Amino acid sequence: MGAAKVHLPTSLEAWLWRVLIFAPAAVSIWCLNRPDTYRALVFEGGWVTRFNVIAWIILTPYLGWLVMATGRLTFSLIKHESARLVDEFFVGAATLILTGFGFGVLSLLYPQIVLGLSIAILLWDMRSVWRPQKLALALPLIATSLLGLWLLATVFLDRAVIPDVISTDVQQLYAPYLAEVARNHSIWLADDNPIFSDFEIGHGNGLHLWLATFLPPHVAQIISFLYFVGIGAVIFELARLILPLQFLGRRWQAATVPIALGLAILGLAWPRTMPSVTPGLHTMEFGKYHLQTAAFFVYFLLVVIRSSQDRDRLAAGICAFAVAASYPLYVALVFLISALGVLAKALQRDLSGVMTGALLGVGAIAGCTLAFSFNYLYLGIPATNPYSLFRSVASVERFSQFGSLDILDYFVLAQSLEVSDFLGKAGLFAFFKQIKSVLLVAILLATTTLAVAFIDWKLFPDRSDISKSRTLPNPAGAFIVIAYLASVRLLDMTLNIPSLTRLSIHATALIPLATVAIACWGLLIVRRLTPIWFAGRHAPDVAVLALLIACAWTTASYPWRSFRDDGAIAFATGRPLRQMPRVEVDWQRCNVLQQSTGSDRILPLNGYRAMVPCYFSPLLTRGKVIHTYQSDVARNFEKIALGTADTAESALRALKVNLFYVQKENCDFWLNGFSDLFQKDELAKRFTVRIETPDYWLLTWQNGDQPMSPDAETEISTLRARSKDIYREAYGVEPFEAIKHRLPSNNTRRDLKLLEQLSKCR
Repeated sequence: MGAAKVHLPTSLEAWLWRVLIFAPAAVSIWCLNRPDTYRALVFEGGWVTRFNVIAWIILTPYLGWLVMATGRLTFSLIKHESARLVDEFFVGAATLILTGFGFGVLSLLYPQIVLGLSIAILLWDMRSVWRPQKLALALPLIATSLLGLWLLATVFLDRAVIPDVISTDVQQLYAPYLAEVARNHSIWLADDNPIFSDFEIGHGNGLHLWLATFLPPHVAQIISFLYFVGIGAVIFELARLILPLQFLGRRWQAATVPIALGLAILGLAWPRTMPSVTPGLHTMEFGKYHLQTAAFFVYFLLVVIRSSQDRDRLAAGICAFAVAASYPLYVALVFLISALGVLAKALQRDLSGVMTGALLGVGAIAGCTLAFSFNYLYLGIPATNPYSLFRSVASVERFSQFGSLDILDYFVLAQSLEVSDFLGKAGLFAFFKQIKSVLLVAILLATTTLAVAFIDWKLFPDRSDISKSRTLPNPAGAFIVIAYLASVRLLDMTLNIPSLTRLSIHATALIPLATVAIACWGLLIVRRLTPIWFAGRHAPDVAVLALLIACAWTTASYPWRSFRDDGAIAFATGRPLRQMPRVEVDWQRCNVLQQSTGSDRILPLNGYRAMVPCYFSPLLTRGKVIHTYQSDVARNFEKIALGTADTAESALRALKVNLFYVQKENCDFWLNGFSDLFQKDELAKRFTVRIETPDYWLLTWQNGDQPMSPDAETEISTLRARSKDIYREAYGVEPFEAIKHRLPSNNTRRDLKLLEQLSKCR
């Protein structure tokens, strides 16, 4: 009886402790999901914005904990062994990617289920007491750690907490699909909102789907921040592996941790230097999935470099499968890493390492096969990018349930002229210029360090640190990192593919590590010849100090400058988004259209870029502003855009589209705006002006009402005709007419800068 009395209070105390631990997360989730939060962030700011910032600050560590706890659970269930924190993070992310995708397929993405399982994972993880690794705290390590915290806090507030309203893609492709998944509780598309492009990009990103089930789409930026931290952790581990500091002497070996941490900070803050100096990794669009893909690529380098164990084979297989299944287009880079790993381990006669590298490739092939097969069975096309590769195998009948292949043909015709030739001379020249600059900096570093070491030996000799020259360490790790970096930069500089350019920014983070690795190997060769030169006491301290200065300068010059220019502090203290420095989006127009037209649907005929904040906007009723190529109207492209005026009117009326937006002084007409329905003669016969403002007309069907004024009819027709002229002058052919009449492309390049005239109709 006494034992029971003791047991009951103990259990109650344990559960109360758990409730207290989860209470801040619960309050944060409630705060982030309050109605009209997005409207308040845009127009009002104030305490809603402040509480929103605080909620994300509180919740982000819980989300990171969930990912790592999932990794620990995966290792426990499959390999029954512990792993490093970096492995737990990436295996946990891969597990949640696959789990979220699976639940989405089964239509089980309900907040009750997802939150319940997430809490269960965290409760399981609380059973084991986590003890932090003991580190010898010294001034260099403390200073480097503080610099790292400054960098992470800067990037978190600037890129993760402030909603990304600068990128047009995030607003109309990424965030809408996460909101749609939360609404439908599955990855499948609703018939009235066939956002096929969003589906193709987003349905395999299960971690995002999992968290967006109970959090707003903004959580994608928080996930990207977690991956940003993960990249830093991987660079730290890589530096400890590939830098031969222990072979330079006892004091250099003692400086390994602060040097590795400094290189991780320097990599995260390092700018792009080719073709011009621009901010680096921290400027990747956090609302997209690029940082997820980039983080796994960097992690794969670590997996194939280090001594292979069972956990590495598990990590290689599950992570490669998850990444390829989420977005298969860049699986070639996984094959590159796999090939480099297999080659390096084969030369070392490391059979276990060869198997790890091979599993990486096999997992990528399996994930890629799954993704392409899934897309084809559902959408009718394996992928829409690169479209020319998959167009011939597309099922027109199946794809017509979601969109129009004619629209994709239009995109190819309108955009393919902008792609540079493969292996262009300018790209190759820039690539070799960067190789030269890296080598020169490495030589400068090695020479300077050697001079400092020599002076240190002369002034402060330490005879106890003179040891016999040992055999050289294996250079395979440094070779893999340098070869991967060179390959990615070569592809980036010679192929003008925007998505590849955005993804390849992650390679910038490896430049400081690769440069220092080259310098260290040069120093190691010198040490074998004259070991006594490295018998000083303070050269490693000078190197750490120089690295700290470089980290501080780089952080202040790029992430911190971006932080100030973006007004991150102003947002955190309550400034609304529409008053932020770099924001040029006009939400007020969306708000006015909603208030003046109620739930009536609006089809924009021009002003595509100006209407971006209104597409799929949470400020408007569902489907209010019809998207150009992802909507039920776009699905009827053949009837509306390519058909006769009568056919187009019948189709639009059947879809209950009664309002048509035309922006004044804007020639940016797209697709449906070129339909015969909107020719000058048809405008006077079928439409009238419902609302006219200094900025736009809102047309509607006549239905016996007052006909359209001659002035409005003439102005709209003039804008439309000028739009066609600009396209024809820029491309050499009017893309819409080429698609409508099946005209062959002449592949003639003209002056694409003329397209800048579309927005102002100059």
